[in-house]
Formats: sequence, C-alpha cells, structure tokens
Amino acid sequence: MVRCSYKVTVEPVLFLFMFSTFMLLPALQDLIYVKVCLEKYGMAVCDNLYAPENSAALDFTQTNASHWVLASTLTLALPSILIAQFLGSWSDTYGRKIPMLLPPVGGLLSSVVYVVMAGQLHQTHVALVILASLIAGLCGGFSSCILTCMSYVAQASSSESRTMRVGVLEGMSYLGGTLGPVLGGWITKSGGRAATFAVILSCHAAIVMFIIIFVRNIPPRHPPASSWIQSGWRFKHLRESMATVVKARQEGRRFCLILLLAAVVVIMICTAGELDIGYLYVRDKPLEWPPERYTLYFSFKYALGALALLLLLPLASPYISDTLLAGIGIASKIAGFLLLGFAWNTGSVFGSAVLSLLSNWPVSVIRAAMSKIVEPEEQGKLFACVALLENVSTLTASSLFNTIYPATRTLPIHGLIFVLASLMLIIPLILLGVVHKFLRRFDCYETVGDEAKELDNSDEERRSQGRGDDREREGGRGRLEEDEEEEENPPWVQENSPSPGGDLAEGNG
Repeated sequence: MVRCSYKVTVEPVLFLFMFSTFMLLPALQDLIYVKVCLEKYGMAVCDNLYAPENSAALDFTQTNASHWVLASTLTLALPSILIAQFLGSWSDTYGRKIPMLLPPVGGLLSSVVYVVMAGQLHQTHVALVILASLIAGLCGGFSSCILTCMSYVAQASSSESRTMRVGVLEGMSYLGGTLGPVLGGWITKSGGRAATFAVILSCHAAIVMFIIIFVRNIPPRHPPASSWIQSGWRFKHLRESMATVVKARQEGRRFCLILLLAAVVVIMICTAGELDIGYLYVRDKPLEWPPERYTLYFSFKYALGALALLLLLPLASPYISDTLLAGIGIASKIAGFLLLGFAWNTGSVFGSAVLSLLSNWPVSVIRAAMSKIVEPEEQGKLFACVALLENVSTLTASSLFNTIYPATRTLPIHGLIFVLASLMLIIPLILLGVVHKFLRRFDCYETVGDEAKELDNSDEERRSQGRGDDREREGGRGRLEEDEEEEENPPWVQENSPSPGGDLAEGNG
C-alpha cells in the first residue's frame, strides 16, 4: 500500500475560519439592514420596503445601512492591520501556536454579540455591530488567521513541497468561499438569523479546540531572552516586521523580495477591485442579473479556484518553477478579465470564470516563493507584511475601481474597467520575468528544522521508540540468559567438547 506523504496540519483551521467569514458577510449585512429599518419603522414597513408608498423608508434604510456597514468594515480592518504586525513577529519569537489562537477567539466573542443582536432584534441597537467588529479587529481578523497559518506551513514544509503546501492552504479559503454563502443562505432561510450566527460561533469554537488539541507548536529556533508578558507589546515587533522587507540580503534576495511584493500588490488590487464592483456590474445593463444568480456565480468561481489550488497546482508544482506557475496564472486572469469586460450574456460571464480558472495561482505561488527567500525565523514577519499590503490593496482597489467604473459604465465597452485591469496585470508579468533570472542564481533557505521534522514524524518516532524500548528490554533479558548459560558452560569448554551429533557421527564411522 502506498503511503500518502501529505500531513494535515493547519488546513482545517483556515477552512473553518474562511467558511465562517464568508457565511458572516451576507448575514451581517442583512442584520444591519433589518435593524436600521426597525429602529425607525415597524415590521410591516420593513417587510415591504419596495412598495411605492415606502420609498422614503427604503431611501433611509439604504443610506444608513451603508454607513453602518462601512463603519463596521473600518472598525474591523484598522485594528487588524496593527495587530497582524504583532502576531507575525510573535509567531517568529515565541512559537507558532499561540498567535494562531487569537483570531478565532475574537471571532467567537464577536459571534456572541451577533447571536444576541439577532435573538433580540427589537431590543438591541445596531451600534452593537461596532463592538463586535472591534473585538474581532483587536484579535487580528481574517488576515491574521491567514498569516499565522501561512507562516506555520512555510516553516513546517520543505522548500520542494512548499509551493504545493501553500497552494493547498490557500485553497482552503476558496473552499470556504464556495460553501459559506450557500450554506449560510440555506441556514438563514430554514432556521433564521440567530441560527446562522450560532453556526458561525460553533465554527470558531471548533477552531479553538482543534488548535489546542491537534496543532503542535513549532518553537522558535532561538528562544527569546524575555517572556511574552515582559516584551510582547514592545514596538520592536513592528520595526522587525517592516525591517524584514528592507533588510540587506545576499545574492540579490532583497531585490527579488521587493519585486515579488510589488507584483502581488498589483494582483491583489485587481482581485479586490473585481469583488468590489462585480455585483454592480452584473446587475447593470445589459446583463441585469437577479441577486440569486450572482450568488451562484460567486460560488461557481470560488469552486473553480478551489479546484485549481487543491488539485491542479499540486500536480504542476513539482515540474514547473514558481515564477512560471505565477505567470500562467496571471495569463489566465487576463483572459478572464477580457471576456468579462466584453460580456454580453450570462454564458459569457460564467465563461470568464472558466477562463480565469488558474487566476488564483499567482498570489499563493508568490507567497511560497517569498517564504523561500527569507530565513525560517522571518516567516511570520514576512506574512505580516503581506497581510498589511493586502489590507492596503483592498482599500486602494475600492477607491480606484469605484471611481473608474461609474465614470465608464455608459461607454460602448460596458466593462472597460476589467479591460484596464487586464492591462495592469502586465506589470506583475514583467516583474516575474526579472525575478526569474535571480531566483535561479541562489538556493532557497531550507526551513525544515528539527522542530518541523519532529512535527511530521513525532507519532512515528514515538511508536518506533516504544518498539525500540521493547526490543531493548527483550534484548536485555536475552543477554542476561546468555550470560548465565556462559557461566555454566564457558566458551572454551564448548569449543573443546564435541556435539552430541558429532559423537553419533564418529560412532557410526
């Protein structure tokens, strides 16, 4: 029987976290929408907002709900940007396991607030969403969950398998994005809003239990001089995270790292911009989609992304270099954007998702490539910087795409913004071409230390050690019996005394 060498480590952590995150997004928007309406109007009006006589209530609800959603987003994003830098440095300094616990604990506590709000729909104020978002943001949010899981896998894998391992981990996000909205909508329809938030709470509780029971800590190679309580909140952790990018390195490593970060920023801006205006684009003419069709398209696109990362990337990564894999993914993304920009019906939009099947490769592959450039004790700081850039890219994309799209939507090319995005992606293609030359000049850091090898083989070693102890005890008893026999029949007596068989042979002769 062929033994599978892949060992699951923190993949369930990221899957459950992103599953609950994608389930939360539409549920939270719906909760805010309803509570804003109920605080000024009755249930009869809020259940029939689109009636002509309720146009004033609709305008009030749309405007104020948008403000509360924006406030909730900012309250989550701004603290998480700062906390992510600390968590990245903490994971390098004090070990990988404890920082990983903070984001799901924040999700658990914030879910308690959402359950109370949904259960007490008329009694609680909508402002409680700010409290819930603040709790989640102070615990790091989803970006910190991604960086702690990425740094764990980067140190627990060899340089040869890292691209595949990081790709599979990234695929957990897309698998969560595929299942979360669909199951969340079904739970809300069958059990109500409180049931949806209760499931989200259960997911975060399961993550915490999984980390405590099954995730083994990878301690730092160089133990810190002081404890986390004494020096964990010093601003040196922020300085170290920033210094990781600009630190002088041999063989042009710093140059490659900066170019890869620049490439991933452009890709993230295009990806976040597509998510920001995608819903508006398909609702507008000539497509005029209903909301349910967009949910189906979103799940379909994320399912393809999960397929590309969980199945296709592991098959391709052993034979194709990281830069070439990223280039193929960018080419796929460009093709999808071009078809989406000229989309004329539902089939062409879904066809753009098929063309962009490999569009999720670049970010995950570049993450793996960057982790091979830095040293093992810098993995957390590196992914903290990536998390910072991801948040900045999201804010930049929101401003850029939401400014260009309204100004160009009436032009003959309705999706001109996607054509412009495809042109932007030429920049990371050029940067990857430059990096490709440098990456072939030096060897990657080997980040599988004793702690990672012990992580992969600890169960087997314990079993082997147990078998070895048994053999040693049995061998000890055997040697003791042999010693006793030798005392009764010394070797020189045995050598000079003929065997019984020998006596019989001589007598017959």
